[in-house]
Amino acid sequence: MPYTCVVERPELQEILMRRTSEHIRTGAGVSSYTEDANGGVVVTTQDGEQIHGDVLIGADGIWSNVRAAMTDTPARGPDSGVAYSGYTVFAGELEYGGGDPECGYKVYIGPQQYFVITDIGRGRYQWYAFLARPADSEASEEKPDGKSVYLQDLFEGWSPEIHDILKVTTEDEIEQRDLYDRPPSVFKPWVKGNVALLGDAIHAMMPNLGQGGCHALEDA
Repeated sequence: MPYTCVVERPELQEILMRRTSEHIRTGAGVSSYTEDANGGVVVTTQDGEQIHGDVLIGADGIWSNVRAAMTDTPARGPDSGVAYSGYTVFAGELEYGGGDPECGYKVYIGPQQYFVITDIGRGRYQWYAFLARPADSEASEEKPDGKSVYLQDLFEGWSPEIHDILKVTTEDEIEQRDLYDRPPSVFKPWVKGNVALLGDAIHAMMPNLGQGGCHALEDA
């Protein structure tokens, strides 16, 4: 296959931020917006502040408040179009010296579960364990010996590479989250007035595709 390089999302964000102006604010999520009489946009942030601008680009993910305001639909709940995928994911990130230098991205696939190991550079690796589970299984499924041991038991008999990286991953390096999805918006607008949507806000992708960030850049 052609050479493939995985760039960690926070590192990509830092690269892009260094190439932009200094006018970047974090922790100011958009709650809603309105269009003013002059064709501009007035954004209300989650802390109640109002910001005036010419254009609003809603790149605020699958639970997009910008999409909800544009389409007059809720951001969450059954009427939002967002539905549980049937999968939960455990994700780990760590310094790891046991990776395969010949392959930077490996996927092990089995019935109702699969495992991904990714070299993200500078001696760091990410891994993902995707499991078919009911929603909110993080709270309902007990893991008395911790997440790593829980996963080692589930992947018993699988490749030794899976167990090698699980055994050296500490509990604080593992996170779990349920995966939600929505069909792409074909009949509803991606652009309305001076407001546009991109990325997961308008065509969410499951992370096993490895294309969410790529398509957001293509949208831009």
